[in-house]
Amino acid sequence: MNILKTIISVLFISLFSLTFSYAEDCSKYDKLSKEYAKCTSDKLKNETSKKAEEIKSKTAKKIELGKKKLKNFNLKEKLNKFKNSKTHKEFTEK
Repeated sequence: MNILKTIISVLFISLFSLTFSYAEDCSKYDKLSKEYAKCTSDKLKNETSKKAEEIKSKTAKKIELGKKKLKNFNLKEKLNKFKNSKTHKEFTEK
């Protein structure tokens, strides 16, 4: 149990240190310079691309889950059964 806690804490600390090392500090540039504008736009692009990938993966998972539910629902069979029945009573009896 203690080993598991140690491994988790090491992973947690390493992930945070990686995110801070990748973040570029734009304060070293003058706010009215081209370099500052470029730095902030690159920073914004990186953040939005990460969020877009996260949303894309979540959406893909939801779509796959929906496809599985639809396959389990047997809609084709139920529609054929409904089509072939002459009355509502006959449909419910089958």
